[in-house]
Amino acid sequence: MHDTDEYARTKHPPIRIITLGEFALQRLVPALSQDSDESPRYEGVARSEWSNRGPAMALLKVLLCRANRRASRDELIEAIWPDHGEINATHALESAVSVLRRHILRAGEMGSLLLTLRSGGETIFKLAGQQRLWVDADALLSLASQALRAECQGQNPLPLLEEAYALARGEFLEDDLYAAWAQPRRHTINGARHRVLFKLVDSYLNDEQVGPAEELLFAALEEDPADEDALCRLMILLVEQERRQEALNLYQYTEDVLQEEQAEPAVYTRELARRIRQGLVLRELGEYYTAMGAQTLSRLGLDGVSRDHGDCFSAKRARLTVTAAPCRGQTPSPYRYRLPRRRSLRQTAPTVG
Repeated sequence: MHDTDEYARTKHPPIRIITLGEFALQRLVPALSQDSDESPRYEGVARSEWSNRGPAMALLKVLLCRANRRASRDELIEAIWPDHGEINATHALESAVSVLRRHILRAGEMGSLLLTLRSGGETIFKLAGQQRLWVDADALLSLASQALRAECQGQNPLPLLEEAYALARGEFLEDDLYAAWAQPRRHTINGARHRVLFKLVDSYLNDEQVGPAEELLFAALEEDPADEDALCRLMILLVEQERRQEALNLYQYTEDVLQEEQAEPAVYTRELARRIRQGLVLRELGEYYTAMGAQTLSRLGLDGVSRDHGDCFSAKRARLTVTAAPCRGQTPSPYRYRLPRRRSLRQTAPTVG
């Protein structure tokens, strides 16, 4: 809407924002030749240019967390200055808008990246879209959706999943973990990160690439030792490779971490660890983790190593699949194991001021 000829010629966003992991701003380096086919080059904006501009950065982050990157004046004031009785919040917002537009998001002659709109007597502030203001979290969500569609259409989603996983380098807005205004967006991003991770693990296992799948799960646990979804999948994968003690060591570490938070592993995770200690042999079956005796499998006519991954994403297919059969001499017991949900944040901290 505010595109210029210069922007049309560059065809690359003048600014990129990194929100996953350490927050960063990057500006496009002008190409030496307008006809150059070289990949765009970006330079990081020095942290000193924006780290001391608290209200403007809060405004930017709040807008990044809103649907369509837009919010009304009143919504922004309530999010950034919830206790604004002692200050002129309207003036503070106008100052933050000016700093954000003229300094942090300056884009030369390519037009403003922060728009001011009027609708029904209400003032609305809106950031430019992905083509002009690229954000890694939005790129991740887009790639995850493309992978979903690709699989549903019978195409290989692996390249899209790998590209999305490369973007998921850390927690969304890690400097604002407990800001109330960031939580809805954080849950959406975390859901996409987990979906990409586990679909990528499944894709590698389908191709019998156990090593890469294992590396992904270890990396997930290193980032968040309390991630019981990753823990359970990795424990089963290790047991299948006769690395039972290693699986139990991982469980013990996660249990210790949760105890420090005055919590404990979910009942499903504890039950899986108990069965591993009892010497059950875990084998993959269909799309569900199940524990039953070998005789039961035989009566049902089930193949302990069969795979059926033809479906696209769905809640029905979201559970990894393993059959746990007792070792020789043990009595089979009926038990169905389903992976636990990822724990949500247990506390909410004050909003950014």
